[in-house]
Amino acid sequence: MFGIAQCARAGAQAGDGAGDTHAAEQTADDAASGDGAAAPAERVELTVTALGDCTLGTDADFDVSTNFTSVYKKQGSAYFFKNVLPYTGADQLTVGNCEGTFTTSTDIQEKSFNFKGPKEYTQIFTDGSVEAVSVANNHSHDFGTQGYTDTIDALDAAGIANFGFDRTSTYDVDGIKVGLFGIRDLSADTDAQSPMTTAVQKLREEGCQLVVGNFHWGVEGNHTPESSQVDLAHAAIDAGCDLVIGGHPHVLQGVERYKDRYILYSMGNFCFGGNANPKDKNTMMFQQTFVFENGSLVTDADALSKAWVVPCSVSSVTSRNNYQPTPLTGDAGEAVVKKLNGYSGKLSGDAVTFGTQLGDDGRAAVEAEES
Repeated sequence: MFGIAQCARAGAQAGDGAGDTHAAEQTADDAASGDGAAAPAERVELTVTALGDCTLGTDADFDVSTNFTSVYKKQGSAYFFKNVLPYTGADQLTVGNCEGTFTTSTDIQEKSFNFKGPKEYTQIFTDGSVEAVSVANNHSHDFGTQGYTDTIDALDAAGIANFGFDRTSTYDVDGIKVGLFGIRDLSADTDAQSPMTTAVQKLREEGCQLVVGNFHWGVEGNHTPESSQVDLAHAAIDAGCDLVIGGHPHVLQGVERYKDRYILYSMGNFCFGGNANPKDKNTMMFQQTFVFENGSLVTDADALSKAWVVPCSVSSVTSRNNYQPTPLTGDAGEAVVKKLNGYSGKLSGDAVTFGTQLGDDGRAAVEAEES
């Protein structure tokens, strides 16, 4: 559909010992002959798509005629991500937040909302080309420990990388090892920085060349991040995280650039069975094409320019939530980008803005950092 960069390589293939030897020999021969020509760098481009909160299920008290389950029964699993599949299906890794459970447990916890669906709902992620999800959120234990472990088992059985709390995950893409971790930080009494630092260090020690963190934090309904979010995001990047993805506020928050890395403070809802008609239906997909040369991440201005947002609504209709996130075009799409830029402009750090003129592919490109 559009020009998302796919894997591009020059020189020997990763893991090809004969090719590496040949490149080394050629370099030595060139040096010996005085030619001085350097061997070309092996270049890999890897596109990651970030999504917001995905609740693939319902609360038992929701209206059975309009809840997520009713739509699933009528439409099937492929329906939900159908309109965004041209994006998630064209990248190499899509990462979301699985905010709910896949379980038959009846161990319902005392709270306002308890979300669950059957394990078959993992097929929604599969059909939507969502390869990895965090479970570090305030709904992963809605049905106790059994509900949590059932959810992990269901995701594992579906082949969906999952991570969160003390569990990390790695995902290999075109010879690049991606590390994934998830942190929930919703209480002032919780020390989120220690497990975050531990997770990043563990992934780096495992040889990950790219580390992506998913954070569940902030205040619901607020478009401005709390200072604790900013502090933790900066600490994550200082520790070695390359992309910070935030969720929980159910609305969009701004985007910051910190030490040549992007921070998405809140992605809002996405495929969200937790509300049949949210007042704010704005959401987005964020895409970044990471560039690697000889296995190392490149963070120069050209590499950082390979970032986009796709303005979306959580629903393909305006009157209610039909649980089918849909890209917005024209004035509607540009309005979401303008709002996002406004939220970013209120950040105390290096605000990131995106062009309000959408490309033919429906994406808004990141604007160059002001010198």
